[in-house]
Amino acid sequence: MHPSSKEYLDGGENLPLYYGEDRLVLLPRDPYWLFAYWEVSSPTRQFLESEAQKSWESLELLLRIYRFNQETNEEESHFDIQITPSADNWYIKAGVPNKKYRVELGYLLPEKGFIPILSSNMVTTPRDTLSEIIDENWRLPDWQARRLYWRISRSNLSSMEMIQRGLQHAK
Repeated sequence: MHPSSKEYLDGGENLPLYYGEDRLVLLPRDPYWLFAYWEVSSPTRQFLESEAQKSWESLELLLRIYRFNQETNEEESHFDIQITPSADNWYIKAGVPNKKYRVELGYLLPEKGFIPILSSNMVTTPRDTLSEIIDENWRLPDWQARRLYWRISRSNLSSMEMIQRGLQHAK
C-alpha cells in the first residue's frame, strides 16, 4: 500500500443534509436536461398539512416546469411531473436547448387545482450548436481549419469513390 494512502485526511465537520430553509434551486445540466433540488422546512410542511387537511406523505406533489420565450420572457408552455413526498431532487428532461425555464414545487387539490409551494430561479439551457462568436485570439489559421475539417469529413465518408475524391481534392 502506498504510504500516503495510509494517512487520514481530516475533512472537518460533515455538512448537514438539510438547513431548515424553504428553497427550490434549478440548474441546467446540459442542453436537454435540468436538475432541481429543494427543501421544504418542517414548519412549512406542518402549515401545508393543516391547510390541505392531509399528511405530507398523502399530498399529490408535482413539479411544474415552465418554458419561456428567450426574447419576450413570456411563458410558452408548461408540463407537470408527479413526484414522491420523500424526494428532494429530480432530473428533468426539458428537451429544448437554448430556452429559459423555471420550476414550481406544489400539490394538487381536486377543488382548487395546483397550489404552488416553492418557486425556483430562472435558468437558460445551453445551445446545442457551435457558437457564432469567434474569438480572434483562439481562431485557427485558415490552412489549419481546412485541414482539420477535411480530416473530420473524410472519416464520415461512406463509399470508396467519395474517399478517393476527397484525397484528390486535398492534393
